Amino acid sequence: VTLKFASPIGFMTQWEYRVVEDSDAPYSSITEMLNDLGSVGWELVSVRGKKPGKLKVFYFKRPL
Repeated sequence: VTLKFASPIGFMTQWEYRVVEDSDAPYSSITEMLNDLGSVGWELVSVRGKKPGKLKVFYFKRPL
């Protein structure tokens, strides 16, 4: 998905989005995933689902 938003300095930033689903992964695996995605430019913008055993959904974005 690509969206365009006007920035204060007058140009349009295009964003790429990524959704990652995981159910009850240990914190060490989540930390590793976040670090791996962050190292290639993905920024975590939201997480849905916090209860153990429930599906967790991680939402990321990065500029194109």
